[in-house]
Amino acid sequence: MPSDALHYSFIADELNDKLRDGRIEKISMPEKDEIVLGIRSRGMNFSLLISASPMASRCHLTNHKKENPTVAPSFLMHLRKHIGGAKIISVDSPDFERIIRIKLLTRNEMSDEESKLLIAEIMGKYSNIILVGSNGIISDSIRHVGIDTSSKRQVLPGLKYEPAPAQNKLNPTATTESANALAAFPGGDLGAYIIAKFKGLAPSSAQEAVYRALQTTDCPRLTDEQCKKVAKELSALFDKNTVRPCVCERDFYIRPYALFGTQLKFCDSLNVAMDEYFYSRDKAARFAEKSKHLQSLLKNAIARTQKKLSGFIQKQESCKGLETDKLYGELILSNIYRIKTGLKSITVENWYDDNAPVTIELDPQKSPQANAQAYFKRYSKKKKTLEQLAPLIEKTQDELDYYDTVSLSFSLCSENAEIDELSDELERAGLIKRKQSKNKSVKKTLNTSSPLSVVIEGFTVRIGKNNIQNDALTKSAKNTDIWLHTKNIHGSHVIISTNGSTAPETVILGAARLAARYSKAAQSQNVPVDYTLAKYVSKPSGSPPGKVIYTHQSTIYVDPAERLS
Repeated sequence: MPSDALHYSFIADELNDKLRDGRIEKISMPEKDEIVLGIRSRGMNFSLLISASPMASRCHLTNHKKENPTVAPSFLMHLRKHIGGAKIISVDSPDFERIIRIKLLTRNEMSDEESKLLIAEIMGKYSNIILVGSNGIISDSIRHVGIDTSSKRQVLPGLKYEPAPAQNKLNPTATTESANALAAFPGGDLGAYIIAKFKGLAPSSAQEAVYRALQTTDCPRLTDEQCKKVAKELSALFDKNTVRPCVCERDFYIRPYALFGTQLKFCDSLNVAMDEYFYSRDKAARFAEKSKHLQSLLKNAIARTQKKLSGFIQKQESCKGLETDKLYGELILSNIYRIKTGLKSITVENWYDDNAPVTIELDPQKSPQANAQAYFKRYSKKKKTLEQLAPLIEKTQDELDYYDTVSLSFSLCSENAEIDELSDELERAGLIKRKQSKNKSVKKTLNTSSPLSVVIEGFTVRIGKNNIQNDALTKSAKNTDIWLHTKNIHGSHVIISTNGSTAPETVILGAARLAARYSKAAQSQNVPVDYTLAKYVSKPSGSPPGKVIYTHQSTIYVDPAERLS
């Protein structure tokens, strides 16, 4: 991302325009390496986010709120004590440095005015937030850097603040010097050469200047004219008159970068662009992290249940032949006069099979009666085991089917509220331990999501994306609404709201395609979809979320890939 000194020079200007003469009214610390200053300036409220996160260090205004920890960190308490209520004198950024300096005027314990400096060093893994007193001594920092961490520069309370070592690189706005330096370019990746020689630029900014000048980023040695063109474009990057902040899925920019596509959303300011980009990125990261954790729990549950089902089936297989055991017991009793103790087997006629001869193994240590009883006992044991296994296998298979519906829900969800619903569902299923609140009167509030909704020929069609939505849809449907679901295939519940009128076949066909598209058969063709009136759909008592039974259905076969009419 191009969070270079170039960008922060513009960020600092925007912050200075909006926050100068404002007062810090609130300070919070939602993350261990992030603070938010609540500032009142010129009749407006602003929230300034400063992050020293190695993966997302930044400084910009934000319109998004985060929850704060219940226990205030020591750095937060220090800031509240020393700069709470402070007046902002100015905001600036040193030339070609990824640093934002906020000059403050506050009052000490004797009510005397005292200047302080809040410094945001936005340098990746070396990022820090430092409060410096009027004497240049570090008051405190969000990250302490001792001699064991860095031998070149320590950041500790009580030490004199020393700026990060300056880079011995060239000024990209000095076109003559830039052109002279570019004349020594040996060929190859010019963007990388500029990064090595010039200060204040991210790779994307350097590549943009090269591309605008030469229409390529990989070139041989430069002519004098080309050196001048590239030098001019490097300087033009810092032109405030051409700033046009924008954001796309992959990044944010001070202006449209020709190298990085045209799918851009333009913003009123660079602060807004940064806030939108980082909020979307953080939201996606949190969504992915939470989803990954829940899917891991579900995957483990599926593996355990499959193993349990496999064990039951193996046991069921071992019980096969119970009727043969019963038959052998009966044949031994009917031929007991022919059997003597000590025989290992006997061949008798099987009257159930046209008197075909059958050989029965015997225990020579047992009497004929005892051998018959052994076969009857084995038969009874197998019969009892099968009777016990039948409901266990059915229950375990139902669990797997249910887990399969939840697995499908993960592939359909796209909002944090939907992830919260899935988390709550897994909690109810016992896959996640319920958190016991100390205050029993406080009930857990669940973020609710909305099902998908489309309109086909004037009829509203709603599609559930998880079992909670499916149950809510089916419960809220009117008797005359049409309910659809893929036949014998896990998928979403779909409702056509008819408002008492008759839905045309084309509407039912379109809704059936949606039902197939949001099912396990989404990549198949000729998918069967059942549909019936909602009044014929009911939920069995005690059934898991999403489970229903229905009657009076008709079946239609559709291709999920076909476009809706």
